[in-house]
Amino acid sequence: MDSRGLCRRLADARLALLAAALAMSGCAAVKATQQPDKKDLGVLGVGTPRSRVIAELGAPLWSEERDGATVDVFAFKQGYSKAVKASRALVHGAADVATGGLWEVVGIPAESLADGKNVKLEVTYDERRAVRSVEVFQGQDIVTPRRWFKRKSKDDDSTAHVTDDRKAA
Repeated sequence: MDSRGLCRRLADARLALLAAALAMSGCAAVKATQQPDKKDLGVLGVGTPRSRVIAELGAPLWSEERDGATVDVFAFKQGYSKAVKASRALVHGAADVATGGLWEVVGIPAESLADGKNVKLEVTYDERRAVRSVEVFQGQDIVTPRRWFKRKSKDDDSTAHVTDDRKAA
């Protein structure tokens, strides 16, 4: 084998190694499917059993008995539904095909930034171990989202959004 053939093989090997390294870092479509799942925040409603809250949000970071009531502190990422994750993966895949893989330069950082929203809250339970109240430390807009449309009352001239009537105190 001559030196040109050897150089060509080395160049091919480097290219294959680079492609493998990029593939192992994960493409945007794969990252989209690995985003955190969407939690059912309906479990934070008054009267929900503690066991159901823990089953949905995961184990609390901290728990204590305070004035005869159990108090749990949770921290989690509110992610995306399966349909949203699948749609994002499909868009990334189509963009990859359309751009010959160049979309990854944009798609991977976008998926790294869009990894859900942090939520931190404290849940207080009554003597039956059911939710009595919820205090949100971070992620208020996730726990009690604003309504897009609101009926104007006769007394109200403002255009401010109304939040859910779920108690968060």
